[in-house]
Amino acid sequence: MKKLIGLGMAIMFMAAMAVAVYLVLDSLGGPAMKPAASVINKVTGDGVVETLVGPYTTVKKHNYYRSCGDLELYSRGPAEKELVGLDLDRLKMKYPASGAWDVSYKNDEVTITRNIDGYCGLHREYRHLGIHEGQTAVYQGPLGNDEVLLRVEKNIDISLLPADWRERLEKSAVFNSLEPDEKLNLQETIEFPDEYALNMVLENFDEMDGDKDGAN
Repeated sequence: MKKLIGLGMAIMFMAAMAVAVYLVLDSLGGPAMKPAASVINKVTGDGVVETLVGPYTTVKKHNYYRSCGDLELYSRGPAEKELVGLDLDRLKMKYPASGAWDVSYKNDEVTITRNIDGYCGLHREYRHLGIHEGQTAVYQGPLGNDEVLLRVEKNIDISLLPADWRERLEKSAVFNSLEPDEKLNLQETIEFPDEYALNMVLENFDEMDGDKDGAN
């Protein structure tokens, strides 16, 4: 009986300790776990309700690269202290359109986008072939954008290339207006992920020229 009584008391003591620990943890961590409003609503003197950024408002920040159209998310989390209390107009003052920023506030979430001229890190390494002033040209970036001419391959005579290759080079200038299957064909043949892959094909071009010269 003494053993049973002792065991019962031990169980009761452990249960009491568990309840005490729970109450302590709940008092310390409870408020942080309770849901908080993600925005602050402010009523102006005219009775208009303004939505302000709250400490739990989600803020997303993007980089948008104009040349390739890629949108890069580089930050997502609760609003920084400096943004809390701002409405959409004040956010746009902090991130002005004149500074290449776009700001939107929707569904209790702020999106801040920085517009950047040029390519993202991945597409900056891309290369594609085309024609510049009647010569074989190498452009930076994927097909569809010929803004950055890197060089002209003067040793590759377009007239000596096979007809299908000449056609591909000509189509590169109107890539955006092509049908999907034509775009895919060009991407598989005259668009390259880096300089090394491009040079492998240019070496084949040199061989084509050599074959033509030998035939003559």
